[in-house]
Amino acid sequence: MSKRAFLVGINQFTRPEWALRGCVNDSHAMRQLLGDLYGFASTDIRVLHDTEATAKNILEGLSWLFSGYTGDAQDVRLFHIASHGTQVADTTSDEGDKLDEVIVPYDHSWTNPIKDDVLGVIFDAVPDNVSFTFIADCCHSGSINKVVYPPEVVDVRGRFIEAPEEMQMRIARIKLQHQEDEENWLAPRLAEERGERSFREWLDVRDQIKEKLLSRFRREKQGKVAVAKPQILLAACRDEETAADAFIDGDHRGAFTWSLNAAIRERNGNISYGDLIDRSTHLLQNYTQNPQLDCPEALRGRSFLSPLV
Repeated sequence: MSKRAFLVGINQFTRPEWALRGCVNDSHAMRQLLGDLYGFASTDIRVLHDTEATAKNILEGLSWLFSGYTGDAQDVRLFHIASHGTQVADTTSDEGDKLDEVIVPYDHSWTNPIKDDVLGVIFDAVPDNVSFTFIADCCHSGSINKVVYPPEVVDVRGRFIEAPEEMQMRIARIKLQHQEDEENWLAPRLAEERGERSFREWLDVRDQIKEKLLSRFRREKQGKVAVAKPQILLAACRDEETAADAFIDGDHRGAFTWSLNAAIRERNGNISYGDLIDRSTHLLQNYTQNPQLDCPEALRGRSFLSPLV
């Protein structure tokens, strides 16, 4: 049996205006949690902060994380990143919404970002008998420019960065085309459904059909991820949302990482992935983000960071 965790927390970036405040605290909190409740030794954990967390070092850290297996189905791996997230135009035509999600290292490059495609190749190489959990406390919504939080939530920043103007224009064109595709798909179905219905009934039908369409796009998008593999993603929010960098319990931290730590410690480490995401969602109800759990259905009831056998 082997355990390894790779933790990345980035408050400082090559562009000072991108600075965050709670990401380093997030990785400290995760390191403490792993030692207190899950038996990770200091040698089992690698941590990158700020200027150390370059794209090169992150990829090298992932190479270390996914090595040293014992091969007995008892290997456990965890990758936690707290940083900005953003989106760029998809250049490989493998995304239902034509956008690639991106994690942002200290030296983020718009021309050579760490896209979900890159992570997908790395994750796909993880053996099926390895328990792998990926926790992303960053947003995947670089095209959203403003975050509005309820009055009771104060001192919050969204963990996202705006793409350069040229990239924003490409994203805007993609979204416009996406909208046109939706409308073209909807039009004949609305004509069929409208009939003698009242205007309000017609609007309800329209919304139902549009939700079915959006669900189809989401399924297509998720179909590109190898969710059939025994791998688990805990994400701070939906693709179109932002993740909060907030002041909680007297310090700056990521709201999502805080919620995970709180939920896990409430159960003294004995909590399933399904219960964990439910509890996290409850704790984040005052924030405009919806945490996500993506994994094979059979793994929802498995205990957090437990080996597959």
